Amino acid sequence: MKKLFYVLTFFLFFSIFTTNEVIGSPDSESEDRFIVGFEEEIDFTLFEDIPYEVHYIHEEIDAVTVTGPVTEIKALQGTSEVKWVEKDRIVKTEGQLIDWGYKATETTEAKELNLTGEGVKVAVIDTGISTTHPDLDIAGGITFVDETYSYDDDNGHGTHVAGVIAAQNNDIGTLGVSPAVELYAVKALDEDGMGNQTDVMAGIEWAMDNEVDIINLSITSPYSSIAMKTMLEEAKDQGIIVVAASGNEETGNGQTTEDIMYPARYDSVIGVGAVNEELYRAEFSYVGPSLSYTAPGEDIYSTYITNADHPDGYAVMSGTSMATPYAAGIIALYKQNYPDMANEKIIEIVSKEVMDLGAGGKDIQYGYGLIQSPDKLFWDMEEAAWYTPYVNYLVIGDLINGYTDGTFRPGNKITREEVVTMIGRALGLNGERRETVFTDVKVDYFGSGYIDSAYDENIVTGYPDQTFRPKSAITRGEVAVIIDRAFDFPEKSTEPFTDVHADKYYYEAVHVLKAHNLITGYNDGKFRPEQEISRAEFSAILAKTLNENLR
Repeated sequence: MKKLFYVLTFFLFFSIFTTNEVIGSPDSESEDRFIVGFEEEIDFTLFEDIPYEVHYIHEEIDAVTVTGPVTEIKALQGTSEVKWVEKDRIVKTEGQLIDWGYKATETTEAKELNLTGEGVKVAVIDTGISTTHPDLDIAGGITFVDETYSYDDDNGHGTHVAGVIAAQNNDIGTLGVSPAVELYAVKALDEDGMGNQTDVMAGIEWAMDNEVDIINLSITSPYSSIAMKTMLEEAKDQGIIVVAASGNEETGNGQTTEDIMYPARYDSVIGVGAVNEELYRAEFSYVGPSLSYTAPGEDIYSTYITNADHPDGYAVMSGTSMATPYAAGIIALYKQNYPDMANEKIIEIVSKEVMDLGAGGKDIQYGYGLIQSPDKLFWDMEEAAWYTPYVNYLVIGDLINGYTDGTFRPGNKITREEVVTMIGRALGLNGERRETVFTDVKVDYFGSGYIDSAYDENIVTGYPDQTFRPKSAITRGEVAVIIDRAFDFPEKSTEPFTDVHADKYYYEAVHVLKAHNLITGYNDGKFRPEQEISRAEFSAILAKTLNENLR
């Protein structure tokens, strides 16, 4: 007798078996679909005396999916060449459901920072995605469902998941967490939300072949699978972040496992549970020690297929299926923000930036907490720091960059080359690298073109020995002179700083900038013109120079 395990997202149903009965016990004459994993390379000679049909060759994990006689396929488990044999499972999906999660995950702040998921490839392995929905932009995809020739969604679930991630920023419908991602539709489930586990595995392989960055998997089962586990480990090794649903309980009988469901339980996968609008764990959401995060999952409004029940192409649904794409979309924002950072470091940052719910730290109810979109462009900057709005303004304007490790290092000293480069970008000067009049500015220096252009515009003059000292730190007084020359502010009277004397070359420039509220000095009334300026301090001056609203 088969028992049906219902969940609000994807769910599997198949024969209940013990650890020693991975392939059930049907009669010897029946046929079924199996995954056969080999110790080393795939060896089809083992099937020579067995009538079989090949569905997939999983080269990444040295396995094949075949249909054949149950007894004979099962007997392969005893050969030295075969590592494991397991039945191919059936996957199924349902949904029910609104849209308040965008604010709860602080995605509005990410949008203000121009973080939209641009350049990040996300694959949704599901029932497909509607190819005609006006609120979705699909970059490509594939179908693994028999007798289908398109990844178009004929169920609705995949389209709903896709909308949570990437509904477009337009005047209709809703807005996804990361609307600018490259969205890929991998259809592994049919119009009834049914499909084979190996169809999903084939989708994972396709995602690996197409070098996607993130896979969204709303698939749950109380049973582990050697094949699926191995495939997901391979995906992680290839640099893909896989996000999966923790599982749902809607029978009223309580959670049936001691931990979240598979594949979310695997170490290679990020498991996501659901919270409601009050930020409490949704009653249906599975919990356990393997839970990574929670996300909005109850009453989520998103895109849907157009039908008699949803003529406008939108629907409200609930489940960890809905929470999972919130997490996938948010991780895409971090991937965009830190393109050169290792996945492990990105996940470490995500785990620190959550809203802690429940018991302090990681717990079985909420994982690390409610996942949050990035609210700053560099992880070593505090959102409330005095310099953050200035730095954000310059980064969004492509005038300044951070470091490849995702830091900005606001307290570090800024160099003369960096200052002139930023000013040159702001003024639209020619930054093409070239020779300059300065003997110590090499052609391959990133700022050589801007330094040469700034010299031609009388913004910089260099030193008497014909050097510019591009890698040296620059003082606050020198910055004032360069900013004044570059932007030519009109003179305006102001009370002078006590430590800026009239006989100094920077006297006039410092006080012009002060009069225009570009610099303020210190609480003791001093400006400290000979002090080397930090990256944060210079960012503030330049941002104020370019935007009066920041003064």
